[in-house]
Amino acid sequence: MLRTRVRAGAIAGVVMSLGFAVIITFAQVGDALIPQLAPRFGAPTPTTIRVPYASFIQKNAPAVEDAASLIAYEHARVIIPRGTVLDGTNDLHRIGYAFEMTRRPARTIRTAAMFIIHLTLLLLVSAYLRRFGPTRTRLLRTQLGLFGTMAAAFIVAKTILVFTPLSEFWIPVATVPLWCTFAFERRTAFLINMMMGFMASALLLFDLPFLAVLVTRGLAASLLFLNRKHPRQMMLSGLGGGLIAATMYAAIMTVFEGRFSPERELYIGLESPVLGIVGGGLLAGILAHLLRQTAVRAVGSVGRDRLMDLTDLEHPLLRKMAEEAPGSWEHARAMANLAEAAAAAIGADALLTRVGAYYHDLGKTIQPKYFVENLGPGERSPHEDLEPEVSADAIMAHVVQGTKLLRDRGIPEPVVEFAYTHHGTQVIEYFWHKCKSRGNAKNLTEDFFRYPGMRPQTKETAILMLVDSIEAASRTIQPPEKAKFEEMIQRILFTKLKTGQLDESGLTVEDLKILIVKMADTLVAMYHGRIKYPWQEKDERSGGRRASKGALVAAAPLSKPPTSGGSGSGESGKGSSKPN
Repeated sequence: MLRTRVRAGAIAGVVMSLGFAVIITFAQVGDALIPQLAPRFGAPTPTTIRVPYASFIQKNAPAVEDAASLIAYEHARVIIPRGTVLDGTNDLHRIGYAFEMTRRPARTIRTAAMFIIHLTLLLLVSAYLRRFGPTRTRLLRTQLGLFGTMAAAFIVAKTILVFTPLSEFWIPVATVPLWCTFAFERRTAFLINMMMGFMASALLLFDLPFLAVLVTRGLAASLLFLNRKHPRQMMLSGLGGGLIAATMYAAIMTVFEGRFSPERELYIGLESPVLGIVGGGLLAGILAHLLRQTAVRAVGSVGRDRLMDLTDLEHPLLRKMAEEAPGSWEHARAMANLAEAAAAAIGADALLTRVGAYYHDLGKTIQPKYFVENLGPGERSPHEDLEPEVSADAIMAHVVQGTKLLRDRGIPEPVVEFAYTHHGTQVIEYFWHKCKSRGNAKNLTEDFFRYPGMRPQTKETAILMLVDSIEAASRTIQPPEKAKFEEMIQRILFTKLKTGQLDESGLTVEDLKILIVKMADTLVAMYHGRIKYPWQEKDERSGGRRASKGALVAAAPLSKPPTSGGSGSGESGKGSSKPN
């Protein structure tokens, strides 16, 4: 049985949300469950005490000339660093102690309420990823990895707040949205950023300026990360997000307090919230860049560095294919050029698509002679001596065998996915019709001739499915004109649509329109005519035209196009068409 990637369902989403909500809630209240971490007057504080940004009534010394100055309304954020000896005569120490004791011991009702908050946020994330996110985020592995990175970021934030004297604005929450932008797309990153902002601000009782800064900084960083091909831009994106959030913070402080003093921010140095906001953005960008490969693997994707390694034509698996199935390898290389250009045209991952094209037919190295492109001139096809269902099994086996071979060699799963989706659940119509024309004595059904894979789940794998048929069929188009190529592409595309092979790919109507034009242009460029050399013209004038034509036919690929450009062609002329 072919094992494919598992998609997350509603039940899995609820279970994951429950599990991670427990982890995050425990991380939030865990320090309040340890009596030894409770502060005491006259002793060093075992943890940093933080009081969220709030208003205070300040009593001043009496002044006869101004009775109104007896009471002042102010806003303040209190931070008492770890190791500070609490002084009962210090107003800030008493405020910090009073606030901290409201958390100790952790009350059941408050803990339950916080659990409900985190559970609700995680359920919303899971529902979005499952129903509206890009197809890759609907995979169980991806959602587990994404929830894991969110929980890890939350634990890091809690650690910074409890054990360091740094301003809370140093917390690099924007790291996770930057990873999402790198691995998926911005809409998912925006949602994750909002949820991470709420979760992190819950550590300080939903401190409003803190929440506003986290949300603004994450959104700005994701928007400024313009080119995924250059991960180093993450650092500049984080810094830019920090600068924009610092501007937002200055405006918020002016609203709350009626003033904002840059001089005061410079005076307090490392304790400055503005410095923390900018520095936290830069820190988020640096961490996102340095840990991107780990994060990408955690969500089940594959980094560009790994993909670049897999494009090396000296890779053992590619050399194996070139040596044992040379016709299939040349077909794969031609597909790679066409598929990469098509993916780039619609904003899909062009490099991943190229790598998938290189490796998708690796299973043909097991029995290469069962595929017509690997037969030599005049070589007899083994299918001529086989029953239709046996031939179909031999053709379909390359999907399962290729998938197993790739997994055994440690190829990343996103690349392996191309092997078991490039034919989807199509029927090998040639052998199915051959079976019916012989009377179907065994009463076989169409399912006996259906590929054991799964329909494409991403735009990249769907593009490869289309290109697999289009590249083979393009060899028969004469003359190689754009209009003829577009007609052929439309036939193949409509057949895939009719059989439902693209239903789960995420391709839109706009994508399909772009693909038709782009692939037609690429094919015209690939098969454009050339000016004849003088010796060719001389050969034709001397009557050697027929001999030259015969030589060209002998050297031409033996692949045969699909009869109608549809899914019934199975191997797009590579074994599913009548063997030559």
